[in-house]
Amino acid sequence: MPSPFPGMDPYIESTGEWGDFHGSTLSAIRAELNARLPKGYVASTELYVWTREAESRGRARAGEPDVYVREEGVGGRAAKGAAAVAAPATIVLPRLERRKRRYIKVEDVRAKRVVTVLELLSPSNKKSGNDRSLYLERRSGYLASPVSFVEIDLLRGGRRPPLGKRQPDVSDYYVMVSRSWDFPIADFWTFGIRDPLPEVPVPVTRELGDTPLNLRRCVDRAYDEGRYADGLPYGEPLKPRPRDEDAAWVRDVLAARPSE
Repeated sequence: MPSPFPGMDPYIESTGEWGDFHGSTLSAIRAELNARLPKGYVASTELYVWTREAESRGRARAGEPDVYVREEGVGGRAAKGAAAVAAPATIVLPRLERRKRRYIKVEDVRAKRVVTVLELLSPSNKKSGNDRSLYLERRSGYLASPVSFVEIDLLRGGRRPPLGKRQPDVSDYYVMVSRSWDFPIADFWTFGIRDPLPEVPVPVTRELGDTPLNLRRCVDRAYDEGRYADGLPYGEPLKPRPRDEDAAWVRDVLAARPSE
């Protein structure tokens, strides 16, 4: 069953469970692009991993170490000749946690060269903190390199990344397409909660132009595969709260949903 909304379903953000939608949508985008990209170019899901100091004060669970020492003795006895070395002091190291983020890259297979990166924003990218700072650093790296960059924001809440000196008014969502050969000029689409999702041009090369991405089809696939029609809290107020005129429209949309 498709979402009752003509564009982005705002209740996916409202649940606070963005990770499942993020991963499913990227998988759908990869499949959609690989069905349309020119021969010799492939879209793949890339995993970016980093560590940060854990915010929780609770006790950490130790993961599997890369190198460890195994006791070979019997009955818990240490090997003969082993001696404990007393340290003059002890320290408490910061507890770290591993963070992961997926994005899409389009690669020239023959040249083994990335030509385009596509990022779908997550709440952590729009909230002050280390995750946002790291994302903005990577984003600046994309824009400063000979790589085209597509940024899709389907979240109404949070603080948006910098959008240049002439920053446009964003109603709810946006898509930015920065072609490496046109930088610093970038194309920009903004659309609201009532609007259909746009078709996104994904740059390949100056000679080959763009590959069209049907964003609506990708979001619909993620919605269906996640069975969001059964799990989204359509009876609860939206978070963040929409504008008054949009709130009335949301109520009308939900009232028109077919009964099960």
